[in-house]
Amino acid sequence: DTINGPESDVDFTIPDTENTDPSESTDILPTPVSAPLDPSTLEITADTQIFDSTRQVVIARGNVVFKLNNALLLADEMWINLVNRYVLAEGNVVLTRGEQEVRGERAEYNLLQEAGTIFETRGELFLPQLEDDFASPLEEPLTSRTVFDPLNPDQDVTNVRRAGGFEISSRISGNTPGSLPEGEGGLRRLRFEAARVNFDAETWVAEEVRLTNDPFSPPELEFRTDRITLVSLSPTADLLTTEKPRLVFDQGLSLPLFRSRYVLNREASDSNQINPFLIGIGSDSRDRGGLFLESEIPLVQNESTSLSITPQYFLERASNQGLTDSEAFGFEFDFNTRLSPRSNISARAEVTSLDLNQFEDNVRGSIRNRYLIGNHLLSTEYSYRDRLFNGSLGFQTVRSSLGAVLLSPPINLDGRGLILTYQAGAQLVTARTDRTDLLGRRRRGGDEDLITLGRTQASARLRKRFNLWRGKPLPATQTEGLRYTPAPIVPFLNLSVNLLGVGSYYTSGDFQEELSADVRIDGQVGHLSRNFFDYTRFNLGYAQDILSSDSSPFLFDRNVDRRVVSFGVLQQIFGPILLGFQTSININTGERINTDIILEYSRRTYGLVVRYSPTRETGSIGFRLSDFNWIGSGSPFDERSIRQVDSGIVEPR
Repeated sequence: DTINGPESDVDFTIPDTENTDPSESTDILPTPVSAPLDPSTLEITADTQIFDSTRQVVIARGNVVFKLNNALLLADEMWINLVNRYVLAEGNVVLTRGEQEVRGERAEYNLLQEAGTIFETRGELFLPQLEDDFASPLEEPLTSRTVFDPLNPDQDVTNVRRAGGFEISSRISGNTPGSLPEGEGGLRRLRFEAARVNFDAETWVAEEVRLTNDPFSPPELEFRTDRITLVSLSPTADLLTTEKPRLVFDQGLSLPLFRSRYVLNREASDSNQINPFLIGIGSDSRDRGGLFLESEIPLVQNESTSLSITPQYFLERASNQGLTDSEAFGFEFDFNTRLSPRSNISARAEVTSLDLNQFEDNVRGSIRNRYLIGNHLLSTEYSYRDRLFNGSLGFQTVRSSLGAVLLSPPINLDGRGLILTYQAGAQLVTARTDRTDLLGRRRRGGDEDLITLGRTQASARLRKRFNLWRGKPLPATQTEGLRYTPAPIVPFLNLSVNLLGVGSYYTSGDFQEELSADVRIDGQVGHLSRNFFDYTRFNLGYAQDILSSDSSPFLFDRNVDRRVVSFGVLQQIFGPILLGFQTSININTGERINTDIILEYSRRTYGLVVRYSPTRETGSIGFRLSDFNWIGSGSPFDERSIRQVDSGIVEPR
């Protein structure tokens, strides 16, 4: 009954803290089952193995590896009670399954209940496969581990690359992404430490938890909580709840968080699902009177449908008109549902005042269906009081629009980057005009000069980018390429050219046409690794109409900016602090079309960017959380309401 390994002559003793053989301890063992496990079905490797046939206990010592399909439990010592189907592991414990890795000093696992506890833990979680990996180690393997070798658990962190992330934006009215990189797939891989972790097929509960997206130690950013619970909601989503959550920056500054519940999608996720900030701040001088506060409240959240409401409080209106005045309150409503793999419906509404006397003029909304036809996208939409920005004409409001647009995918014409895109659409539009011959009579006492016309439009764009120069990035290490950025910066210089043709026909008999070309140089130098002036991003562009007319009967899509120069710079000042601007000017009139002022604080794991446009009186505040993939375990811790009009084309939602 004794199986001796390479070091069978070494004496085996049970740790003093147990005072007895763990296989005989009754206070920690579950109720016995009738049929014990067959020891021949177990896959165990160790320096020494002992099988006690009387008590049906397997004792293994020295480099123990216990395998259950694609689940591996590694430890210095291990006791397996075949009758109770109970496993106790001690010393350098590592549990891996699929993409998951958990380390600890001691682990208990019940094979019958598929539940266990790991003490003094640290490890990694890969959220997209969390439920599959730890649901039941006795099931057939669902995936193979590719990013970590469990037989070499102490290797250094290498091959770090950015895999995605989230950009959380508090809109200062408008979708202005700033200089933050857009999320590519959500926050997926996390390192953690905890005093104790209990888990079963559906739930994880951990105490004294530290979570980070940083592959290096000490982490730049940590999420700490006294207790965290992760429960499976569906095959694609988990619910995470916390107690006393807080963010800790650079092992010092601690920022308490008031949000304690998060829904984590294992596929593409809405950044608001993990936004740690309960309240966002924004500014909109036109619709909301200036600064305002907002907080999104999810009402429905599952794999196919989302519904939320976002109450807003307008601070400047409240200070001028009273804290409880009806004009100091507003809200937004968002709905999205997937009808099929190729179709979804979304709706959005915003109310910028609760004053019922002017309710009609304080509401904007739209409902839209997007449907894939082959590789083309058909978008049908009805909108009410859509807010558009048309260059030097400024903001325009389209009272109503009903129609459809068919958009092509990018088509590579020559296989070397000559890209063609096109679109065609038709709408019934009610909007402002300055054409007295079309008005007939003024409406609403002359406040708004509205007409209703049919509008059909077709456009095509050719674009080509040339790489003039490309430098080399620094190694993806903590002190070089990843010091102040989530991905090593590659210096470059690009030249891009575009040719755009647009034709718009209106039922008034008018026809507006445009053929324009633009050229643009953009690039970046430096690596954002040293403390001073080690990164500069720049661009310079010029656009001119070759053939054009401004004969649209409407104002929102009239072509007025025929020669435009644009330029911008983003410069590292000191460490993670960058400052820059982006502007465009109508050369014919000398009028500034738009200018954005940019302030960015960029770190490897997170970033903060603030943009403000004095031209539009709008801006944004964005918070980035970066996502990484890496090899190795690492050391312990110690604006949506504004759309742009370009050459008479309204940008799609």
